[in-house]
Amino acid sequence: MLVSYPLTGPIVVMNTVSESGESPAGTGGDTPTTNWIARHRIAAFFLFAYAIAWGLEGVILLLGLEPSWTWWFIGGFLGPLAPAISAVVVLRASGESVRGWLRDVLRWRVHPAWYVVAIAVPFLIAYASGVVGWLLGDPIDWTAFAFDPVSIGIGIVLGTLIGGGQEELGWRGFAQPELQARYGAFGAAVIVGVFWGLWHLPQFVLPGGIRADWPAVLILSYFTGIVAFSVLLAWVFNGSGGSALLAMLMHGADNSTTGRVPLDLDVVLIGDTVNWSLLSGTYVSHALLTWLVVLLVIGVSGAGLYARRVRRRGRTARGSPEGVTGED
Repeated sequence: MLVSYPLTGPIVVMNTVSESGESPAGTGGDTPTTNWIARHRIAAFFLFAYAIAWGLEGVILLLGLEPSWTWWFIGGFLGPLAPAISAVVVLRASGESVRGWLRDVLRWRVHPAWYVVAIAVPFLIAYASGVVGWLLGDPIDWTAFAFDPVSIGIGIVLGTLIGGGQEELGWRGFAQPELQARYGAFGAAVIVGVFWGLWHLPQFVLPGGIRADWPAVLILSYFTGIVAFSVLLAWVFNGSGGSALLAMLMHGADNSTTGRVPLDLDVVLIGDTVNWSLLSGTYVSHALLTWLVVLLVIGVSGAGLYARRVRRRGRTARGSPEGVTGED
């Protein structure tokens, strides 16, 4: 089974200071702001991630932008970079090496099975939920199904690099190891998942948001499912030895499943508008199936989600002790 690989990998130690114990060169001096950030790393991270992304959404509103390349660049590319930018700000304020952090989290030499898992699991969940939705009466037309590996591959690459996957440098590359040192891997993944889901609120509440016309059942399914998916991303991140690149790939694969389940457009479209309420079975089953996979993963890896493969050691440049994960 995809979720039961007894994979082993090297333990990656994510250093925060140089071997001499000095903070990396080139960081700014102590100021009240940098000291506050260094003492409240995770709070600062989430604060900046929200402020940057929501601020960009505000720019789109103020400029009155319609869907266009400019609209996509601001909201679809720069917005998803907000968590990564926030991580860099916190690391710099803490006197840590951004280059060293990137070297740790962008490692690509991992067990090949993790690449298979990162790509296959989102597609299996998506297609399985489509089957369940079809059985429940959702307007899904499997006679129109076409498997196109080229478009799927292109979609995964774009989704990984510029279509949302870039968020993972912050969510999993920074927040997950920071939080799991204190709350454990599963608890950290749930916390990240809640903040990650709420980070998408403008898509639901702002005029013209891509999910602004969703019914309540789909909204509930989305926020339930994104927390479960956060656990799966943490599992892949930890299991691969701390590779945010693999989490980016899984996130990109998940985003590229959009539109892969063929809908009966004659039924689901009212003019140019999608009648989302007709797809409740598919969306609810997607969230439930994601949690089912989470249960299978925990049954194999335990609630530690292989966290022991990613450790943090030493002391930050500001002198506060770093946590060390102690579960597997």
